[in-house]
Amino acid sequence: MTRGTIIKLAAVLAAGALLSGCENDAASFMLDGKDHALTLLREQPYFWSDNANLELVVARLPDCQRRLPMKPAPLPQAQVSIYEVVPTQYQVQQGKNWYLAETQGCTLQTLSAPPETPGKLLGTFDRKDGKLRFLAK
Repeated sequence: MTRGTIIKLAAVLAAGALLSGCENDAASFMLDGKDHALTLLREQPYFWSDNANLELVVARLPDCQRRLPMKPAPLPQAQVSIYEVVPTQYQVQQGKNWYLAETQGCTLQTLSAPPETPGKLLGTFDRKDGKLRFLAK
């Protein structure tokens, strides 16, 4: 091997070691068949990060599908609960943060205060057996 090849190989291995500690995971909750779903994406950008970036994918195919940012959450927790208000409208609780997800137009709005009466709890995105999963109630 040439010196340049060894340097490139060492750089690739070092980059792999840095990224190996990162946590990137996703889980979906099918609302009404495979074309209507909420998917939570959780990404730890760097192994030294204490927070995970969260995004919610709101999908009602073929009409819309959007990937919408949420506030970062401390690791290892990143629990997100889903409450149904009416079909196509869901309250999303992430710790003290509340959102309104709407699958008719694929939107996610931050609520300024928690709802007085949340909708019906459908389940929670949480870690189980080392993976992010949707745990139905």
